[in-house]
Amino acid sequence: MEYAVVLVWWVLLVALLGLGVPVASRLLPDARDGGAFVALPLVVVCVTVPVLWLGRVSFGLPMVLGVLVVFAGVSLWLARNGLDVERRALAATLGVFSVAFLFLIAVRAADPGVYAGGGEKFLDYGLLRSLLRGDALPPEDFWFAGEHVVYYYGGHLVAAIFTTLAGTDPRFAYGPALASFYAMAVTAVFGFGRELARHRGYRPLAGGVLAALLFGLASNLRPPVRVVVTLLPDGVGHWLADLVGVPYSKAVIDPGTFSYWPASRVIPGTINEFPLFAYLNGDLHAHMMSVTVLVAALAVLYAYWRAERAWRRRLLVYGAFPPVLGLLLATNTWSFPTGVGLAWLALALAPEPPWTLLPARVRPSLAGVRAEIVRPIVALLLVLPAVPLALAWTWPFVTSVLLAGASKQTLAVLPERSPLGPFVLVHGAFLATFAAYLARKTARDRDGRVLAAAVIAALLAFAAFGWLFDLVGLALAGPLVAVGWYVLRRRDAGYETMLVVAGAGLVVLVEFAYLNDAAGAGRFNTVFKTYAQVWVLWAIAGGVALAGFLPHARDRLDSLRADRATALRVALVVLLVCSLCVPYASLSLSRHFADMGDPSLDAFETAEDYHPHEAAAIEWMDENIDGQPTIVSRPSSDIYQWANPASSLTGIPTVAGWVHARNYHDSAVYDRRARDVNFLYTLDSAESRAVLLDYYDVQYIYYGPLERDAYGSVSFASEPGIRVAYENEGVTVYAVNQSALAA
Repeated sequence: MEYAVVLVWWVLLVALLGLGVPVASRLLPDARDGGAFVALPLVVVCVTVPVLWLGRVSFGLPMVLGVLVVFAGVSLWLARNGLDVERRALAATLGVFSVAFLFLIAVRAADPGVYAGGGEKFLDYGLLRSLLRGDALPPEDFWFAGEHVVYYYGGHLVAAIFTTLAGTDPRFAYGPALASFYAMAVTAVFGFGRELARHRGYRPLAGGVLAALLFGLASNLRPPVRVVVTLLPDGVGHWLADLVGVPYSKAVIDPGTFSYWPASRVIPGTINEFPLFAYLNGDLHAHMMSVTVLVAALAVLYAYWRAERAWRRRLLVYGAFPPVLGLLLATNTWSFPTGVGLAWLALALAPEPPWTLLPARVRPSLAGVRAEIVRPIVALLLVLPAVPLALAWTWPFVTSVLLAGASKQTLAVLPERSPLGPFVLVHGAFLATFAAYLARKTARDRDGRVLAAAVIAALLAFAAFGWLFDLVGLALAGPLVAVGWYVLRRRDAGYETMLVVAGAGLVVLVEFAYLNDAAGAGRFNTVFKTYAQVWVLWAIAGGVALAGFLPHARDRLDSLRADRATALRVALVVLLVCSLCVPYASLSLSRHFADMGDPSLDAFETAEDYHPHEAAAIEWMDENIDGQPTIVSRPSSDIYQWANPASSLTGIPTVAGWVHARNYHDSAVYDRRARDVNFLYTLDSAESRAVLLDYYDVQYIYYGPLERDAYGSVSFASEPGIRVAYENEGVTVYAVNQSALAA
């Protein structure tokens, strides 16, 4: 186990977190930990956005250090008069960060290898390696040599920045990078839950811990329902499995053969990942890394929400928010509309009306019903200028990547919608929690009991309507939007209620519209990427809501025993959290660690275990080839298969790699490249081969088992300009001398 690597990364991240506290404390001055819970995400934004610009000229340690030094100078200047930080709160934040980081390090150490199946590790690791091998941005596409990537690489750039600062060999950096994003997300969710619960008068620590558990360890309802089905008599178990749309044979759990995978494939034709599944699966993928930037956006909007009459601070919408929104675009383009929507909701639902952003002399005079109708319209008009500002902040990414890939996607409407049973399995725990939470808030209004009963009746009516007319998303999530909006406008229901409304709105939206792209048929990818964002919003809000059902911190234990209703609420909260966290986490992690050998963070481990000859050749290439010369290897007609390992595990670009690249580049050009590569390996004429090698500026020819299976036994060593650079029993790597080819 590479303990020194873990220590270096932890020290680096804690140091960066400390540098970010002065900035975070200015943004959130009343946070008890000085805003430390979002300090590291804010550092990520403040460092990565300049790197996106300066990296067009040069990307490497000197430039990254230069940006960091400037940021450190600004941070120290902000801290010149001291910081108002509560030590216990800061210690709790650092403790949560450390536990989350070490937990994910342990998970990755049990399965460190980067392999092709079951996810997109080849894509993610290849992007990281391409960034670290290159000397400028954007990175070269390692599956499409000579062209830059047409993919949102902002999160991989953050991982590359961390790796560069840590001075870690890239093959040992994949696991710590993944653990860094997990720890940043869990810590931010914990901090938000704690702060929002404190402002609501609930137990702060309970709000933080519950939110962190819902994000970091919880699953959807499919695993606990499977446990119940397994324990019930066969007849009742069959009935329950049919009710939720799970075949009985797949519902019964055998701990010896339990797989973590089915819990992410609940609603037919979609992916329904939750954070623990994603991090256990181990992809360094955009929807996971973008959480770091999303929570930074939530922090800026929360500062706006809390600013109230401080007009200058509320201009954060145009000052601090656009660069965060821009980096969200570069990290996970799917999250950009969510960021805009969150800003719109914050302006529309904050205690102060949106037109107070305008100078006093031009503010409209509105009141009553008219003001309520105008609020969302004015909020939309005021948030729209943030969009071009965000694009301007990350213009290098917009011009090089976003505009190049825009034509590959189209907006579509009315997809096949979600069945009731699977929909409830995915969202049911949050929906029930928020329904109860909002019902309690409406009950505090005048004639509240009648109103609460009306809300419950409306929810039941919506559920029945959805069952009959296949409008489940609108039926179950739609009322949360309406009731949440109502509660926010009747009283200060809190920022967490806005998060409930935002998440419910996203859930409803993907039932009626989706983005049709080449990566998956129908709404496959839209639901996947959208639900990942919903889980973040609802984990924070869920922690606060559940904390609201617990007794206040000053209540005594004897009063808890005397109050049966309070005891029942506590029991229900504990039961819900345990049912979401225990079954999936315990079964999945026990299976995960059961197969563990010697702990390691070596990304090459799987290749060394299952493809030893190729692993040896790839390690030689990794150590002996500098920069990003072009190689040629057999194109892959299938994805998620062991193919193009030399480029995927080193970042050295190949002429035509995974067919995945066809989704982002010109498909006709990719097909032509693939045909040319096939010709290059099979041509009898050395002169014709030399023409192709020259055309693509190939420096190395990779000939391994996949090439042997496709092209038979061939050798190029006798041809002018080609020599054997490396050879073992299974792989030959030929070096191509372009000058000799030309001669």
